[in-house]
Amino acid sequence: MKILYDSQMFLKQKYGGITKYFCELMQNLPEEHSYKLAVLFADNQHLRDFKALKKINIVLPKQEFRGKGRIKTGFYNINRLYSHYQVTSTDYDLLHPTYYDTYFFKKLKKPFIVTVHDLIEFKFKEQYRHDSLIPNMTEIITKANRIISISENTKKDLIEILNINPAKIDVIYHGFTKCLVDRPQSNHYGRYILFVGYRGGYKNFLSLAKVFRNLVSKDKDLKLVCVGQPFTKEELENLNELQINEKTIVVGASEKLLNELYSNALAFVYPTKYEGFGMSILEAFANNCPVCLSNTSSLPEVAGEAGSYFDPYNLDSIQNTVEKVIYDTEYSKKMVEKGKKRLEYFSWKKCAEETIKSYEKALS
Repeated sequence: MKILYDSQMFLKQKYGGITKYFCELMQNLPEEHSYKLAVLFADNQHLRDFKALKKINIVLPKQEFRGKGRIKTGFYNINRLYSHYQVTSTDYDLLHPTYYDTYFFKKLKKPFIVTVHDLIEFKFKEQYRHDSLIPNMTEIITKANRIISISENTKKDLIEILNINPAKIDVIYHGFTKCLVDRPQSNHYGRYILFVGYRGGYKNFLSLAKVFRNLVSKDKDLKLVCVGQPFTKEELENLNELQINEKTIVVGASEKLLNELYSNALAFVYPTKYEGFGMSILEAFANNCPVCLSNTSSLPEVAGEAGSYFDPYNLDSIQNTVEKVIYDTEYSKKMVEKGKKRLEYFSWKKCAEETIKSYEKALS
């Protein structure tokens, strides 16, 4: 079987979960199957990291230089044309688009399959009211020969929101590869709880900030470390109003530094109201970090008995759970051990093998 992956997400995402998913998938496909990635140029970190893909991609240099922006625009257009060209060819059996651009509909001569990571745009429309992605997603998902869902929860959403036939959906979990790079165990922040990723909207960061205000009023040495983009003006105003600005730190982190931050945290706290999967949970487990997380969407499905759960809409619930983890040492140790065992459920090799079965169904 020969699979064609297009360039869409590799042009949108310099570093992120979706492109990592496709790189891991391609690297772990059984040897009797082959693939083509319709990308000539891409400034994508995962393509640099995955050696098996380097021979089929030319990647922009990391360093900045004058005119790089114009060159990237030209490369973007070249990649789009290349994807169009590859889609119209017959040198593949199945198309697996990497995002929701409908460009290929009129030219496609083969079946196609789509991976649905979540339906956040549908669940939180007030945050995406001007987003044209919803009609594109609807058209691609409903017309696909087969659908891969990354969790049972996302499958449930597909059925309830888009009325998809359950028999058309295969649930295939992401895998996980622990970073094997030796890392120093130095702790630059003392005693802290950790938040990772985007903080807006459904991610529910403000609720955690309010809980942290209560915690730090009793535990003066405690800090809140956030990994992600710098705080916005509105976020800084909120932190000042809560009087926790001096105890709240935001850092941009490489994968190595992120592992170090997980390793030294008292707990990783995940107050999100909705996730299609939640890779950060597995990252914390891999670094012996206890996890406090919402009892909503796919999160209990991923963390299983290794997570300490709270109601993300209830501040007392969040606070009680976090306090249990950071102050009950024996309980925290037990959760770390459960996290190590939970990682055994997630394998990229297994993900690729199950994906091949889904491809075969799409072709049948």
